[in-house]
Amino acid sequence: MTFQADAGAVLDRARKYERQGRNAEAAAAYADAAEAMEARGEPAAAAGARARYARALAAAGRTGEAQRVLDVLDRGPRRCGRGPGGAGRAGGPRPGRRGADRRGRAARLGGDVGVRIAAGPQARGAAGVHAARLILEDAGPRGALLPLRELLAQIPPGGEAHRRVAELLADAERRPDRDHDILVTDPGGAAWGRLAAALAVGAHLAVGNGVAWNRLADRDGARDDRVLLERDWGVTDSEGWREQMDALLDARNSDPAIQMVLDRRGKGTGKRAWQEAIVAWCGERDISEQTVREVVELSEAVLRYEARFRADGLLPPDGRVESVFGYDFGRAVNMARWGLNAGYCDEEEAEKRVLTAGHRAHQVYGSWQEFSAGYVLGRMLRFDEGEFGEWYERSLTGHRVLAEDPGSPWRRMAWG
Repeated sequence: MTFQADAGAVLDRARKYERQGRNAEAAAAYADAAEAMEARGEPAAAAGARARYARALAAAGRTGEAQRVLDVLDRGPRRCGRGPGGAGRAGGPRPGRRGADRRGRAARLGGDVGVRIAAGPQARGAAGVHAARLILEDAGPRGALLPLRELLAQIPPGGEAHRRVAELLADAERRPDRDHDILVTDPGGAAWGRLAAALAVGAHLAVGNGVAWNRLADRDGARDDRVLLERDWGVTDSEGWREQMDALLDARNSDPAIQMVLDRRGKGTGKRAWQEAIVAWCGERDISEQTVREVVELSEAVLRYEARFRADGLLPPDGRVESVFGYDFGRAVNMARWGLNAGYCDEEEAEKRVLTAGHRAHQVYGSWQEFSAGYVLGRMLRFDEGEFGEWYERSLTGHRVLAEDPGSPWRRMAWG
């Protein structure tokens, strides 16, 4: 390649290769991007690309080369080739403290595959567990298998650290081919408190997409989030983002007929009385017969989903759904994340919107289970069309992950 190449385009290609599991090609592309950045005098950005180069090498099983790249990053980016036989290039001016901080963070998130301190066994073990978590967070279960196995081999067996890393590896091995429908927690993200509880309201989508439920900012995903917002929501600027955000927070994005139907069902009301109440409500408003038939059929769909929810554990044996507002509130949390990453708002506004979504969800529902059932019903009535197909299966998987995984925020934080 030439050093005048568009580093941004090369980085996009490298990320695409990573998502496709083509780790060796991703490593080569990250190395090319780093060389282009160094040639342009951008040492801090180049160090970040080098760290991702190391991560891709580790995911491709070339852990020795990855370790050497990371060792050079720790000493400062003066010269960092592609490992044996690779081409190196002198870096630009040594970055200041801000650049060094970014480089160190990038190296840690890049997937440190070794326990890199010559201290006592306890310190080595703690560093090993920390490295394992970073590998999983950054590479995902599929990409983490080889580096986790390499890391485990460096930790003396029989101790707590060996057991914990072995558990992380075993969990990754159970999901080697998935980068979705998994619980991801950012060690540096919100873990407790109001913000964490509000972020957990958006955890259904985070689990489904395989992203950290407790992290808002993800600059690496900025381009993808802009594409997502334009493709799925028609949002191309801050004004459009705020319109969608307001609609979600006011629970105006979903079909209002669903909530109307649910609201006509009083406590203890049977099917016949419920449907009569729906017809009476429509009659008072001179609603057409066709629409009346449609909303009565909607009540039938609700009953079918509730029966399936009870069978699958989404609802208790006598449970039912009182509101689908949770579907909008859960998406509002993710809309805040996408808007921040796309550059349509700042972090302060994104956090404020997330806290509002969490507060409104807590006003409507009495537990994580009630919220989850409302969220899933809203999603099913929008997309599943009574098929109990992939939309349902993946939503049920997300619910079970959040309800059963010991690391789930729903297990660690009380509702409200």
